[in-house]
Amino acid sequence: MTVRTRRVWRVASSTLAGVWVFVVVAGLGVPTLAVLAYLTSGDVAISVFLVVLAAAAVVYGWRFGLYPRLIATAEGIETVNPGRRVKIGWDELTVIAPGENGLVLGTEEARTEVWCIQKSRSAMKRGRTTRADRIVAELESLQDRFDPPLEDDETGLRIRRARQSECDLLTQLERSANEASFARVVDSTVHGYPTEDARRRWRRLLRDRRVHVRVLEEFREPVGLVAWDGRGQLRQLAVSPRYANHGYGSLLLQFVTEELIAAGPAELWLWVLEDDLPARGFYRSRGWRDTEERSDSAYPPHPVEIKMVRTNPSAPRRRA
Repeated sequence: MTVRTRRVWRVASSTLAGVWVFVVVAGLGVPTLAVLAYLTSGDVAISVFLVVLAAAAVVYGWRFGLYPRLIATAEGIETVNPGRRVKIGWDELTVIAPGENGLVLGTEEARTEVWCIQKSRSAMKRGRTTRADRIVAELESLQDRFDPPLEDDETGLRIRRARQSECDLLTQLERSANEASFARVVDSTVHGYPTEDARRRWRRLLRDRRVHVRVLEEFREPVGLVAWDGRGQLRQLAVSPRYANHGYGSLLLQFVTEELIAAGPAELWLWVLEDDLPARGFYRSRGWRDTEERSDSAYPPHPVEIKMVRTNPSAPRRRA
């Protein structure tokens, strides 16, 4: 059986039908009016103007309605917009997300939009699933197929990319992992876990092309998560309490540390609640160290965080 490795998307069927009607009317109807105008009045200028207008309308309809497309192959994605073509390899792609002006595709270096696949502002506000969301899910599956996640068949462990539809999953994993430590730092009877703040944060991070988010699974069951960016910041690491003390936190930290080191910054860094001594001890035992920098947490009631760092042994050394 032949496996299809090339997919092409254009504008939605209803839009495509409208564009064809516009092109046919402009290409046939307006020239007909030009001929009638010439036969009726004998005015060549009006007829020429109408013919030029028809040609411009046809070109416009083709260029902005029929021409834009998105092509996916085994090598990557190609965006075809009027005046610009962009190719991105699957291993470079960091973001695939719906957008008002077009499907958002991003790498750490650049961002582009696919004009032929859009999601309206009202649909985004209401959280309604549209054609754009379905295409995003299909592209995410293709990316996993052509640039597979890390997987160990013996242990059933897999580290895969987080998907745009998994904001609630990430929030749940973060909350279950951090609720106990958060309660140790603040009065949980007054300040419950900031779930909505966390959800908004994940929604933003999933659309940030410079941020990488991964989910750890055991036999397809979500176990934990990790998020980082290319500047050297470990943004989040969490393991579900159900899987605590199984070495999964150490596994994720080792994975993300290798990714951060490979990115090349001179120093790796993270923020952790200053009073969360178990978390600070976990990082210290794996090569991270405290600094003098402190900051208020983004979550209410804004407990103090401390910055921890680790030197990148692979970073170029400055000459004295």
